[in-house]
Amino acid sequence: MSRDAFNAVPRRSSSLPLSPHAPVVQGQAMIWAIIAVASLIAMALSIYQLTRPGMLFGLTEYDDGVYFGSAIRLVNGALPYRDFVLVQPPGFVLLASPVALLSRVIGTRDAMAGVRLCMPLVAAANVLLVGALIRHRGRLPTLVGAGMMATFPAEVGATHTVLLEPVLDLFCLLGALLVFDGEMLSGRRRLLLGGVALGFAGTVKGWAVIPVLVIAVLCLPQVWRRLAPFISGVAIGFAVPTLPFVIAAPGSFYRDVVTTQLARIAGTGRIPITTRLADLMGAPHIFHGWLAIAVAIGFAAVVIAALTRSKGRPTTFEWFAVGSTVGIGALLMLPVQFYGHYAAFIAPFLAIALASAIGLLVPATLLRTALAIVALGLIALTANHVRVIGAEHAADRALSIDAVIPAGACALADSPADLITADRFISASPDCGDNITDPYGTTISYGGSKPATVAVWRHAFENTDYLVLYSLRNGRIPLVPSLRAELDDHFRLVSTGGLLIYVRDGLPAISGRQGGSAPGRGL
Repeated sequence: MSRDAFNAVPRRSSSLPLSPHAPVVQGQAMIWAIIAVASLIAMALSIYQLTRPGMLFGLTEYDDGVYFGSAIRLVNGALPYRDFVLVQPPGFVLLASPVALLSRVIGTRDAMAGVRLCMPLVAAANVLLVGALIRHRGRLPTLVGAGMMATFPAEVGATHTVLLEPVLDLFCLLGALLVFDGEMLSGRRRLLLGGVALGFAGTVKGWAVIPVLVIAVLCLPQVWRRLAPFISGVAIGFAVPTLPFVIAAPGSFYRDVVTTQLARIAGTGRIPITTRLADLMGAPHIFHGWLAIAVAIGFAAVVIAALTRSKGRPTTFEWFAVGSTVGIGALLMLPVQFYGHYAAFIAPFLAIALASAIGLLVPATLLRTALAIVALGLIALTANHVRVIGAEHAADRALSIDAVIPAGACALADSPADLITADRFISASPDCGDNITDPYGTTISYGGSKPATVAVWRHAFENTDYLVLYSLRNGRIPLVPSLRAELDDHFRLVSTGGLLIYVRDGLPAISGRQGGSAPGRGL
């Protein structure tokens, strides 16, 4: 029997493991209700995070200031790669540009809050897309997949502000929804459109190459019917947004996006595998240790058990979910650096793989019991997130910065979000601070503490009147002795609100609106 003919055979029992079966026709209203509820939970948790003290306007991450700051630079005439370092492709910068354009009217502080308020919509959309991808398998897989996506810790955490992983998930899932028709690949037109979505996902973050490669392999051996339209779509989706920036600065684009990312893989100070596994599996912090390996083995055992019990070969959709999960997991083991929000990228693929396995391993006689257990688990996980989020807060240093730096002055910070949330990011001076938007990215792009990097920063200091530092030792700016001497010789220090603000000699430092220590020299 051919593969397509086998896929068309309806299955009578939901107890059959990971095997193709006909789309579920009955109960679609209930399935969509499950998806809607899970999407609302994801949105509500994301919104709740933004209601905590300082979370909407304060400093919550380093990366959000870099990404949204790059969009602000773009709408004010500075090109990424040509005029400043950006170590990611330009996809998110283009997406955020409409909100960044508003900053010219409402200010960068309110614009940052506006782009953060878009993240609950992204959270809900991701759950909706996971549910739409797996709904043909029935109520239990839909509840497991959508519920897991809604409460996956890294995904919830990453939607509290502007981070790339949830947006990357969004376009990967949109592409997958177009590429797949139930268990099988779609026709040429949808493969082309799905490729466009996945290609654009690659402009958000290069990690999208994993699901792209998995789908490309699944298109074989039908090169002209499937692979060609899919790869054509990927090429269009990636090339159209990036080509203008590549043409403007080909060497800088390659250095920032390719060689800098490769250099990060070979760095020092590797994050332990157990910490990574705990985050990738969505396990709580108590599993950060060797128990994380047990959790990963348990998840793998569920999928393998379903695969080995199958009476037919795994379907194309199943291979996509499992292959993407394994590939992404391997990818995230490579870089020396690892941050918790990285794990948000694996969330939808892991959710689909586990939901597929669980839904087909559970006997039909236990279906209602399983639904009740999963629903109770979803409620418990949601309640735990509410408990954890309730204690969250962030520092809003806008008043401290506003008390020292005049509006329109030329300022540079080691955390760009500090200047964005204080409406001090854009200066009336052209090329202020050499338009540096990602201090850490600039440092690693030019080679760490090498003479070339130090020269870049010395020139930036010469074009800066106010320097806002969170720390002298965070590594974002290579404050070698020569740069420290530059600060001591040409700036005076004002310490206020937990920040070190260096003011160029001869320039005023506003005072009176926020308490701080007396001006002094460098530490």
